[in-house]
Amino acid sequence: MSRIRRWLPVLGLSGLALAIAACGGNPPAGAGGSRPAFASNSATAVEIGAPLYAKAAMPKIASAVGAADPIVMQQATIAFDDKVQLAAQVDGVVELIATPLPMGTKILPGDSTIVPHPRDPLRLHRKLRENDPIVMDQILARLDESQIAIQLEGLNLSLKAAIDGKKYSDDVVVQTQEIVDAHKRASNSASSIEAATAKAQVARARESVAQTVSSIAKLQGERDVTQKRMDQYFIKSTVVGRVYKILKNPGEFAKAGEPVLEIQGTSRFRVEGNMDVQDASRLQLGQAAFVEPTRPFGPEPYSTKHRQAVSGVCVTSHKGRPLVVSAGLDATALVWDVTRTRTTNTLPHPAGVAVRCVAATVLPCTQHLVVTGTADGKVRIWDLGNPDQIPEKAMLEFEEMHTGPVNVAGFSPDGKYLATASGRDVYIWDIAARKKLYSLPVEHKDDVTSLRFTPQCTLLTVARDKTLRIWNLGQNGGNAEKLLEHRSGAVDILDVSTDGSRVLFDQDPGRLDIVSLADSRTLGSLINTGGSLRFAGLALFSPDDNLILTAGSDADSKGELQLWEKPQMNGRGSERRRLVTPSRATVTCAAFSPDPEQRFVIVGTQNGGLHYWYPPSAGEMNKSWQGKIVSITKTDSRTVNVRVEVDNPGGQSADWLQDRGTATVIFNPAAK
Repeated sequence: MSRIRRWLPVLGLSGLALAIAACGGNPPAGAGGSRPAFASNSATAVEIGAPLYAKAAMPKIASAVGAADPIVMQQATIAFDDKVQLAAQVDGVVELIATPLPMGTKILPGDSTIVPHPRDPLRLHRKLRENDPIVMDQILARLDESQIAIQLEGLNLSLKAAIDGKKYSDDVVVQTQEIVDAHKRASNSASSIEAATAKAQVARARESVAQTVSSIAKLQGERDVTQKRMDQYFIKSTVVGRVYKILKNPGEFAKAGEPVLEIQGTSRFRVEGNMDVQDASRLQLGQAAFVEPTRPFGPEPYSTKHRQAVSGVCVTSHKGRPLVVSAGLDATALVWDVTRTRTTNTLPHPAGVAVRCVAATVLPCTQHLVVTGTADGKVRIWDLGNPDQIPEKAMLEFEEMHTGPVNVAGFSPDGKYLATASGRDVYIWDIAARKKLYSLPVEHKDDVTSLRFTPQCTLLTVARDKTLRIWNLGQNGGNAEKLLEHRSGAVDILDVSTDGSRVLFDQDPGRLDIVSLADSRTLGSLINTGGSLRFAGLALFSPDDNLILTAGSDADSKGELQLWEKPQMNGRGSERRRLVTPSRATVTCAAFSPDPEQRFVIVGTQNGGLHYWYPPSAGEMNKSWQGKIVSITKTDSRTVNVRVEVDNPGGQSADWLQDRGTATVIFNPAAK
């Protein structure tokens, strides 16, 4: 059992699925597939009355023609074999390991990577670091060229003077020629001596021009030779790729021929991995393969911190200024302004009483409300309508309370109702009436770990009894309409899509299905077949349902989350980013910002940290490289090594491809 799951009884992480509650959205494309055990099941019939709130129609999901299951090779290793050492061409002191920036480049204040030229502060350079991407002929380093620069400057000045002198000599030739021509027109009055003198002046002027031309040619030759010598003080890239190693530091002396940097070409690479014999039997040499690199990302530099573990997190829907609200076992709820002031405020709670869960209303709700549930069974509502005035007192504290810690909470789409869970008990609250409406029948056999309202006036509850229930909600009560069984139970937080049509379902530790709530079809899957990758803890849809965030077990992938692109029709999802917490702190909760203008993922950790990441842009989606199988080698009776080679013209997107990094390789056995 993963540490995330072991901590859930203590942390009350169940509420985090509600942190991304949204009102409306467009469904992703779906397809037909297998059916999990999904049936009507209610042990207790209740007359529920009129719907609790306005009931939206269930979106229709089109059927799809079945397709061949792809063969997936995970945890394959990327390797670049093209490495080149760049040496100094002359003796000299290394002045900069940096690349010059174009004049006028905007620089952020305090950017420590920017350095000026040693003798010209206006010529700025950006320091190079290992793994920085580079292009052909890019200047990567420079030696002290001051002496040769002086010679070159002198030659350029001499050349300019010679060119100016030629212009003067050309003018003299023109003027003296005009005198000769004037003597010819007035030959009767002019003496032969004056005419001869004028002709001599023309000849001398032309001789001066010829000498100047000769001087210019000589100076240009010397200038070109000196310029070539000057170029030898600059070290340029000979390939498209990245900086692999920096072998000399600024201030060190380098002899001619001594390596200063090692660079790595990225225009071609190979990917190798192992897979089961039975899967490899469907492959053949030359077959196409699609490579999806695993790209790890650390969080943005700003963070805030609880004194103990973070037990829940949500994001408000303030347009352009969403606020992060977090619950902690340190008896505090923090409000963090991530996008503006970056300041943190506190929602006061009784001393020593752990805050176990938190959730927020979302648009189109007119109020920005946040609920907190605490270890003493209390439920409080906070009004965060004005992000510049964080309240010092709860707007509402329900008189009735749970008998145990409140571990899960969430608002209805219209923001008028609230659901909370403590152990197996689920309460529905009327916020305007300031009272509990009713309790749902206790049909789960173990603690509820997450819940979520849908636009269809239903409530989804997930419990440790490895079931998922869908409840119809009315003004008088709720009935368990459907039961989804045979979960692996590894993922305690399972989310529903924004439009209520799909639910995430932990089929087994290595597979997470997207299931239609209307007819229980499996519409697509996220697959972690590698031995060290297992789904555990949480699985959340983004507000637009295009991304899915998952966590792994602490033992397998400590401090990591996977951000997936939604599966295509009847297909598998593609991992787009690997989010890694500082010091690989264990992830306890997570949420998406619902604001399309300020998109981010917020994560809470066991050591109290709150960190955020920006999701991939549209240009970063659908990133894959096509190669072909060049070898299939049996390593033992059960395992086969498969090598794929990939051409990457121009070294495109080199920052996505890391030497000795990992990748997922997809083979389509139907494409021969």
